[in-house]
Amino acid sequence: MKKTNLLFKITSLLVFTALLFNSCDKDDGANDTTMRVSLKMNTTITPTAKSIAVNTLVFNSGSVIIREIVFDGERVSGSGTVSESITHEQISTINLATGVASPSVEVTIPFGEYTDVNLGIEIYDEVDAPSVIAEGIYINDSGTEIPVRFEFNSGEVFEVDAEAHTFTEGSTAIAEINFSPAIWFSTISGAMLDDAIQVEGVILINESTNSTIFDIVADKLDNATQGIFN
Repeated sequence: MKKTNLLFKITSLLVFTALLFNSCDKDDGANDTTMRVSLKMNTTITPTAKSIAVNTLVFNSGSVIIREIVFDGERVSGSGTVSESITHEQISTINLATGVASPSVEVTIPFGEYTDVNLGIEIYDEVDAPSVIAEGIYINDSGTEIPVRFEFNSGEVFEVDAEAHTFTEGSTAIAEINFSPAIWFSTISGAMLDDAIQVEGVILINESTNSTIFDIVADKLDNATQGIFN
Protein backbone atom coordinates (compact mmCIF):
# COMPACT_ATOMS: atom_id res chain seq x y z
CA MET A 1 0.00 0.00 0.00
CA LYS A 2 1.51 3.33 -1.07
CA LYS A 3 1.33 6.47 0.97
CA THR A 4 0.00 9.40 -1.01
CA ASN A 5 2.63 12.02 -1.77
CA LEU A 6 1.21 15.46 -1.16
CA LEU A 7 3.18 18.01 -3.05
CA PHE A 8 1.70 21.35 -2.21
CA LYS A 9 2.24 23.26 0.98
CA ILE A 10 -0.17 26.08 1.46
CA THR A 11 1.30 29.00 3.31
CA SER A 12 -1.08 31.69 4.36
CA LEU A 13 0.50 35.08 4.80
CA LEU A 14 -1.35 37.56 7.02
CA VAL A 15 -0.10 40.96 5.90
CA PHE A 16 -0.60 43.81 8.33
CA THR A 17 -0.01 47.31 6.92
CA ALA A 18 0.40 49.80 9.76
CA LEU A 19 -0.89 53.31 9.05
CA LEU A 20 -0.74 55.96 11.79
CA PHE A 21 -3.51 58.50 12.11
CA ASN A 22 -3.62 61.48 14.46
CA SER A 23 -5.46 61.44 17.77
CA CYS A 24 -5.76 64.48 19.99
CA ASP A 25 -7.18 62.58 22.95
CA LYS A 26 -4.32 60.07 23.40
CA ASP A 27 -0.66 60.33 24.26
CA ASP A 28 1.96 59.35 21.69
CA GLY A 29 2.28 55.80 23.08
CA ALA A 30 -1.42 55.08 22.54
CA ASN A 31 -1.94 56.43 19.01
CA ASP A 32 -3.74 54.00 16.76
CA THR A 33 -2.41 51.90 13.90
CA THR A 34 -4.62 50.35 11.23
CA MET A 35 -3.71 46.80 10.20
CA ARG A 36 -5.02 45.61 6.87
CA VAL A 37 -5.31 41.83 6.89
CA SER A 38 -4.73 39.61 3.87
CA LEU A 39 -4.18 35.85 3.57
CA LYS A 40 -2.14 34.62 0.65
CA MET A 41 -1.57 31.04 -0.43
CA ASN A 42 1.93 30.08 -1.54
CA THR A 43 2.38 26.72 -3.25
CA THR A 44 5.59 24.75 -3.55
CA ILE A 45 5.77 22.34 -6.49
CA THR A 46 8.35 19.56 -6.43
CA PRO A 47 9.86 18.13 -9.65
CA THR A 48 7.70 15.05 -9.13
CA ALA A 49 4.56 17.16 -9.20
CA LYS A 50 5.68 18.91 -12.36
CA SER A 51 6.07 15.56 -14.10
CA ILE A 52 2.54 14.59 -13.00
CA ALA A 53 3.59 11.33 -11.35
CA VAL A 54 0.95 8.73 -10.54
CA ASN A 55 -0.36 8.07 -7.04
CA THR A 56 -0.05 11.72 -5.99
CA LEU A 57 -2.40 14.29 -4.50
CA VAL A 58 -1.92 17.95 -5.39
CA PHE A 59 -3.86 20.82 -3.79
CA ASN A 60 -4.06 24.07 -5.75
CA SER A 61 -7.01 26.11 -4.46
CA GLY A 62 -9.25 26.71 -1.49
CA SER A 63 -10.85 29.23 0.83
CA VAL A 64 -11.24 30.06 4.52
CA ILE A 65 -14.10 31.97 6.14
CA ILE A 66 -13.07 33.85 9.27
CA ARG A 67 -15.30 35.46 11.87
CA GLU A 68 -12.97 36.99 14.46
CA ILE A 69 -9.41 38.20 14.92
CA VAL A 70 -7.94 38.67 18.40
CA PHE A 71 -4.74 40.65 18.89
CA ASP A 72 -2.95 40.30 22.25
CA GLY A 73 0.37 41.92 23.05
CA GLU A 74 2.58 43.46 25.71
CA ARG A 75 3.48 47.01 24.58
CA VAL A 76 6.49 48.79 26.04
CA SER A 77 5.46 51.89 27.99
CA GLY A 78 8.06 53.79 30.01
CA SER A 79 10.00 51.34 32.17
CA GLY A 80 7.30 48.66 31.96
CA THR A 81 4.72 47.20 29.60
CA VAL A 82 1.01 47.66 28.97
CA SER A 83 -1.23 44.73 28.01
CA GLU A 84 -3.14 45.34 24.80
CA SER A 85 -6.04 43.11 23.74
CA ILE A 86 -8.18 43.90 20.72
CA THR A 87 -11.01 41.73 19.40
CA HIS A 88 -12.19 42.42 15.87
CA GLU A 89 -15.35 40.62 14.76
CA GLN A 90 -15.95 40.45 11.03
CA ILE A 91 -17.03 37.72 8.63
CA SER A 92 -14.74 37.59 5.62
CA THR A 93 -13.89 34.97 3.01
CA ILE A 94 -10.24 34.60 2.04
CA ASN A 95 -9.40 33.06 -1.32
CA LEU A 96 -6.27 30.99 -0.63
CA ALA A 97 -5.21 31.08 -4.28
CA THR A 98 -5.24 34.88 -4.59
CA GLY A 99 -4.91 36.01 -0.96
CA VAL A 100 -7.84 38.39 -1.41
CA ALA A 101 -10.19 38.87 1.56
CA SER A 102 -13.77 39.78 0.73
CA PRO A 103 -14.66 42.08 2.35
CA SER A 104 -11.24 43.42 3.33
CA VAL A 105 -10.31 43.17 7.02
CA GLU A 106 -8.79 45.99 9.08
CA VAL A 107 -7.83 45.89 12.76
CA THR A 108 -6.91 48.97 14.81
CA ILE A 109 -4.17 48.61 17.45
CA PRO A 110 -1.83 50.96 19.34
CA PHE A 111 1.52 51.12 17.57
CA GLY A 112 4.80 50.70 19.39
CA GLU A 113 7.28 48.10 20.60
CA TYR A 114 5.77 44.82 21.78
CA THR A 115 7.66 42.29 23.87
CA ASP A 116 5.10 39.59 23.08
CA VAL A 117 2.44 39.26 20.38
CA ASN A 118 -0.32 36.71 19.83
CA LEU A 119 -2.80 36.73 16.98
CA GLY A 120 -5.81 34.40 17.02
CA ILE A 121 -7.99 33.81 13.95
CA GLU A 122 -11.33 32.13 14.55
CA ILE A 123 -12.99 30.22 11.73
CA TYR A 124 -16.67 30.90 11.01
CA ASP A 125 -18.90 27.88 11.67
CA GLU A 126 -22.46 29.16 12.10
CA VAL A 127 -23.80 28.02 8.73
CA ASP A 128 -24.05 24.64 7.04
CA ALA A 129 -21.55 25.60 4.33
CA PRO A 130 -17.92 24.54 4.97
CA SER A 131 -15.64 27.16 6.50
CA VAL A 132 -12.42 25.60 5.19
CA ILE A 133 -12.17 24.19 1.67
CA ALA A 134 -9.12 22.63 0.00
CA GLU A 135 -9.37 21.45 -3.59
CA GLY A 136 -6.95 19.52 -5.74
CA ILE A 137 -6.32 16.54 -7.99
CA TYR A 138 -5.55 12.91 -7.13
CA ILE A 139 -3.66 10.97 -9.81
CA ASN A 140 -4.15 7.24 -9.35
CA ASP A 141 -1.88 4.37 -10.43
CA SER A 142 -3.34 4.33 -13.94
CA GLY A 143 -2.64 8.05 -14.38
CA THR A 144 -6.30 9.08 -14.15
CA GLU A 145 -6.84 12.53 -12.62
CA ILE A 146 -9.68 12.66 -10.09
CA PRO A 147 -10.80 15.95 -8.46
CA VAL A 148 -10.62 16.04 -4.65
CA ARG A 149 -12.49 18.39 -2.34
CA PHE A 150 -11.93 18.55 1.43
CA GLU A 151 -14.54 20.37 3.52
CA PHE A 152 -14.24 21.36 7.18
CA ASN A 153 -16.77 23.27 9.26
CA SER A 154 -15.75 24.13 12.82
CA GLY A 155 -14.99 27.12 15.00
CA GLU A 156 -11.27 26.34 14.92
CA VAL A 157 -8.85 29.01 16.17
CA PHE A 158 -5.48 29.31 14.46
CA GLU A 159 -2.80 31.24 16.34
CA VAL A 160 0.32 33.21 15.48
CA ASP A 161 2.84 33.95 18.23
CA ALA A 162 5.94 36.13 18.35
CA GLU A 163 8.33 36.96 21.17
CA ALA A 164 8.72 40.59 20.14
CA HIS A 165 7.67 42.94 17.36
CA THR A 166 7.62 46.69 16.74
CA PHE A 167 4.76 48.43 14.92
CA THR A 168 5.92 51.81 13.65
CA GLU A 169 4.35 54.47 11.49
CA GLY A 170 4.01 53.18 7.93
CA SER A 171 5.49 49.77 8.79
CA THR A 172 4.38 46.39 7.44
CA ALA A 173 4.39 43.25 9.59
CA ILE A 174 3.79 39.75 8.23
CA ALA A 175 2.27 36.88 10.17
CA GLU A 176 2.50 33.53 8.40
CA ILE A 177 -0.06 30.81 9.02
CA ASN A 178 0.79 27.57 7.23
CA PHE A 179 -2.21 25.65 5.95
CA SER A 180 -0.53 22.41 4.91
CA PRO A 181 -2.67 19.66 3.33
CA ALA A 182 0.59 17.79 2.78
CA ILE A 183 0.67 17.18 6.53
CA TRP A 184 -3.09 16.84 6.93
CA PHE A 185 -3.16 13.98 4.41
CA SER A 186 0.27 12.52 5.20
CA THR A 187 -1.14 9.24 6.56
CA ILE A 188 -3.81 8.81 3.86
CA SER A 189 -2.72 6.07 1.46
CA GLY A 190 -3.35 5.87 -2.25
CA ALA A 191 -5.44 2.76 -1.61
CA MET A 192 -7.77 4.73 0.67
CA LEU A 193 -8.30 7.34 -2.04
CA ASP A 194 -8.78 4.61 -4.66
CA ASP A 195 -11.57 3.14 -2.53
CA ALA A 196 -13.10 6.52 -1.62
CA ILE A 197 -16.66 7.37 -2.59
CA GLN A 198 -16.97 9.78 -5.50
CA VAL A 199 -19.79 12.30 -5.78
CA GLU A 200 -20.35 13.24 -9.41
CA GLY A 201 -16.77 12.28 -10.20
CA VAL A 202 -15.24 14.12 -7.22
CA ILE A 203 -13.64 12.52 -4.15
CA LEU A 204 -15.58 14.48 -1.56
CA ILE A 205 -14.19 14.36 1.98
CA ASN A 206 -16.30 15.77 4.80
CA GLU A 207 -18.07 14.65 7.97
CA SER A 208 -20.72 12.65 6.10
CA THR A 209 -18.85 11.45 2.99
CA ASN A 210 -15.64 9.43 3.28
CA SER A 211 -15.83 10.13 7.00
CA THR A 212 -12.98 7.76 7.88
CA ILE A 213 -10.57 9.82 5.79
CA PHE A 214 -12.12 13.03 7.12
CA ASP A 215 -11.58 12.02 10.77
CA ILE A 216 -7.90 11.25 10.16
CA VAL A 217 -7.32 14.54 8.33
CA ALA A 218 -9.36 16.69 10.75
CA ASP A 219 -7.36 15.37 13.72
CA LYS A 220 -4.22 16.84 12.15
CA LEU A 221 -5.52 20.37 11.56
CA ASP A 222 -4.53 21.67 15.01
CA ASN A 223 -1.01 20.27 14.97
CA ALA A 224 -0.27 20.81 11.29
CA THR A 225 -1.36 24.44 11.06
CA GLN A 226 1.51 26.60 12.30
CA GLY A 227 2.01 30.31 12.65
CA ILE A 228 5.05 32.57 12.50
CA PHE A 229 4.84 36.28 13.22
CA ASN A 230 7.68 38.38 11.75
